[in-house]
Formats: sequence, C-alpha cells, structure tokens
Amino acid sequence: MDRNGANKRKGMVRRREPEGCGRTMGARDTALSDAGFDPIETTILAIARFYWQAFAIPESQSWLRALHLAEERFGPRLGQDIGLGVLSAVQAMRMSRRSCFQFNNPQCTGCAVIVSEHEQHFMAAFRAIRQGSLRTARTHAMILCEGNDATAMLDRMGDLAHAAYPQAPTRNWLGRKLPVATTH
Repeated sequence: MDRNGANKRKGMVRRREPEGCGRTMGARDTALSDAGFDPIETTILAIARFYWQAFAIPESQSWLRALHLAEERFGPRLGQDIGLGVLSAVQAMRMSRRSCFQFNNPQCTGCAVIVSEHEQHFMAAFRAIRQGSLRTARTHAMILCEGNDATAMLDRMGDLAHAAYPQAPTRNWLGRKLPVATTH
C-alpha cells in the first residue's frame, strides 16, 4: 500500500476512502434519491451490484455480501429466494450482453448513491415486469441486452418480481402461470 492508501496488486489501484471516492454523476447517471425506487427495489439494486462486482473482481467474493444482504433485509428463507433470483436475472443478462456492463461500487459511499444508465435499464425492466408493463420491460431489456435475446433475463425477472412482490400479478411476462405465493 502506498502513502495515499492505494493498494497496488495485479496492476490495479484501489483506494480506501471512508467518505467515498469523490465520483461525480455523469450525463446519463441518476441520483439514487431521484430514481424513484421503493425500498425493495433499492435493496435489489444493491444485491445486483454485489453480484456485478463479484463477476468484475472475482477475488472480492462479493457474491457472499449479496446473499448476506438479501437474508438481512428479507429474512433467511425469502432472502435466499430473492438473492438467487437477482443472481439468476444478472446471469441471464450477462449471457445476452456482449459489451461491458457499467455499475457502481456498492461499497463506496460516493458511488453507491449514483445509478448508472445500465443499472437504470436493469431496474426499469424489473419494475415494468412487476407492474405488468410488458412492452416497457421488453424495450429496456432490448437496450440492456444490446438487441440480443432477452427472453431468459425477462423470465428470471418475472420470477424475482413474484418472490419480492407476492401481491403482484401471478403471471410473468411470458404468460406462464406462477405458483401462488406462500408465507415463509
């Protein structure tokens, strides 16, 4: 570690700054406070960010933090369902995309309050699925998956929406009947 708190390992420079990195919003970013997310959506975004971080920096093992956060916020049983549901949606999206996905560091106080354009599309697709706005969900998914097949991602988001919002409609975007939600 150098005198500025940077840790040089494997050609990467990481800074440890408790107040955040000083990042400012770009033209296509949105402040988390202005994104209009409810508490469940905000938590799902945070869980997804830990998974994206785990894929970008495998040695971070951030997938463990994702599962911990899900269980902490939703309880052990529902937390497992939601944690796995977010991972399934993230992985399905990763399989369709060809370019880099831009997300914000969930552990940086400066970055965590900013929602990237890619994160906005991910969450907008999820919200649209939950609300039954199929055309809107497909539009965001098409942009997010760069015109590639987004069927699996939307299907996984339907399953996630059903787990996170059991009072939502019981059909996912494909029209497949989902099991009736039970109390965990």
